[in-house]
Amino acid sequence: MSSREEKAELIAPVGHRPVRQQTGLFKQSVLLYAVIAAAGYASWVYVRQCGGVEKTAVEDVSFAKFDWAKVEPSKNISWTTCHTDQKCARLTLPLDYLSKDPNGPTTQIALRMIPAKDRQNYRGTILINPGGPGGSGTNLVERAGANISRIVGDSFDVLGFDPRGIGASTPRADCFGSDADRQIWSMQDDHRLLNLSDPGTITLSRARQQLAADRCEQAIGGPEGIGRFMSTASVARDMLEITTKLGQEKLQYWGFSYGSVLGQYFSAMYPDSVGRVVIDGVYDSHNYRDGLWNSNLADTDAVVGSFADYCHEAGPLRCPVYASSPAKIQTRFENALAQLDAAPLVLGSIDQGPGIVHKKDLASMMFGAAYKPITNFPDVARVIAAVESRNVSAFAELRAKIAPPYECNCSPDDFWTFGNEAFNAIACGDAEDVTYDPARYAHYLKDLAASSPFAAPIWGVHHLQCTEWHVRPTWRYAGALAANATAHPLLVVSPRYDPVCPLSDAQKVTARYGGARLLVQNSHGHCSLAAPSVCTAKHVRRYFEEGVLPDEGIVCEPDELPFVGVADGVGALAVEDRELLDAMRSLGEALPVQW
Repeated sequence: MSSREEKAELIAPVGHRPVRQQTGLFKQSVLLYAVIAAAGYASWVYVRQCGGVEKTAVEDVSFAKFDWAKVEPSKNISWTTCHTDQKCARLTLPLDYLSKDPNGPTTQIALRMIPAKDRQNYRGTILINPGGPGGSGTNLVERAGANISRIVGDSFDVLGFDPRGIGASTPRADCFGSDADRQIWSMQDDHRLLNLSDPGTITLSRARQQLAADRCEQAIGGPEGIGRFMSTASVARDMLEITTKLGQEKLQYWGFSYGSVLGQYFSAMYPDSVGRVVIDGVYDSHNYRDGLWNSNLADTDAVVGSFADYCHEAGPLRCPVYASSPAKIQTRFENALAQLDAAPLVLGSIDQGPGIVHKKDLASMMFGAAYKPITNFPDVARVIAAVESRNVSAFAELRAKIAPPYECNCSPDDFWTFGNEAFNAIACGDAEDVTYDPARYAHYLKDLAASSPFAAPIWGVHHLQCTEWHVRPTWRYAGALAANATAHPLLVVSPRYDPVCPLSDAQKVTARYGGARLLVQNSHGHCSLAAPSVCTAKHVRRYFEEGVLPDEGIVCEPDELPFVGVADGVGALAVEDRELLDAMRSLGEALPVQW
C-alpha cells in the first residue's frame, strides 16, 4: 500500500506535533471582524438563495421541486416518492419527551432517504447530520446523498433528517417570519470590530444579541414554543425514535462538525444503542456544553497560514500571488488588507455595485476559505491580486461568484428554504446559563486571541450570543458526556489542522468513549471532506460495512491539495478508487460552510 494511501505513525500530543512552516499572521493589531452574524451564518463564502439556503454546484442534476407541505405527517414512517430514487416522510414525535401527556404537542421531523440498491446484502440505514446547529440533513441528502451512498456502499439506506426546528421540520425556529426581514436584519450589522480597546464595539454587538434574543423569546420561547424543545438531548432521542421506527436495534450515523457533538450526546445517553457511529470534524462536547467556545481556535492560524505555503508550492502558474517565499506571499496578503483599509474599493456601476469593499471583506473571505482550502484558496488569491491592481471589475466578478447579493425571490410557501434561528436555540440552550460580565468577557477574548489572533474576534460573538439568550430548554442533558463502553466503538475522524474543530478536541473525545479509535487525515480544512482522501473513504466504508476500526495511529494522506488539484504521487487510480475520490470531493463541496 502506497504511503499516500495511508501511513502508520503515532500521533504526537497536540502542542508537540510537527507543523508545517508557517508564516507570521497579522503582525498588526488583532482583527476582530464580525464575519459570523447573529444567527451563526458565515458571510462571503455562502452562495445563498433568499439569504438562507446554501446552493453548491455538486452534480449536473436538476431536482424536481418537492412540496414538503403536502407530505402528511404520521406517527410511523410513511414514505412518499420525492425524486426518482429518493423517498420522503414527516415523522410525528413528542415535542416534550418529559411530558406524561400522550396527547401533548408534537413536532414533525422531515426525513429524506436514498434506499439501498443492494437489497440482497442490505445492512440498514445510516443517518446523516451536516452540522450547524441548523444544518438541513434532507437538503444535503437531496443534493449529495448519492455520493454518500458511493462512499459507504450501496447496501445501506442513506437518510438525512432535519432536526426539530430546522428546514422542513415543524414547528420551525423562525424569529423573523420572512426571509426578507431576516435579510434586512443581517444587512443592518455594520460589522464593526470587536475590540477591547474600543468598548463601543462590544456594546453594539451585545445590543444586537439582546434584540435578537428578545425577538426569539417572543416568537419561539412560549410554554409550547419550539425554542424550549430543541436541545441536543431531544434531537438525540429523536434519532433513537427514528432508528426504532426503521426497525433497527442500533443507530448507524455519520455526523459532521456540530454533528460530532450530536454523536457524542447520543453515544453517552444511549451507549447500548450505538451501532456504527462516525463523527468527523470533532468539537469537544464538554467545552460546548459549558458554553466556553474557547477550544476551537487551536489550529485556525495554522490553516490560514497554510495559504501562503500552498501558494508557494504551487508556483506562479497556479497561484496569482506567488512570491519567492511563503513569507512574501503572506506580506502580499497583509498589504492588500492595508490597501483596503486605507482606500476601500468602490463598486459604483450598475452592473458591479453599489458596494464598498473594506479590509474586513478580504479577511472574512480568508476565514471562510480556511474551512475549504482546496475550493476557496484560489479565489482568495485572485481577490488579493485584484486588490493589488485596484481592478474593480475583476473584484466585482469574483464577489458575484462567491457571494451574490441578497435577492427576494422566494415563494412564501416554501418555508423549508428559509433561514432559521436554530443556532442560538440549540447551542445556547445546551450551554450553561451564563450572564454577561465585562471583566470575564475581556479575559475570554484575550484567551481566544492567544489561540488565534486572526479568528478570536470572529469566534467571540458566540459567547455574547449565549449571554443574552434566555429561552431555556425543558430538557437539558446534564449527565456524563462519556461512556466506558458502547455497543460498538466509535470511529473519530479529524483533519490534522481544522480551523474550528482542532485535533486536540478529537483526541480528548476519543479518550472518553471506550474502544473508540481516532483516524487522522493529514490535511487542512474543516472535516475530512475538505480534502478528499481515498484512504479515509476506504476506512469509513470498511467501518460501516464490517465494523472494523483502523489500526491505532493510522494517518491518511489527502489526494488533492489547494491550487494544484491531484497531489503528487497519487498516480493512476483504479476505477473504484477514482469513484471514491470523486464522491468524497462532491460531498465535500455540498457540505455547508458552517460550524
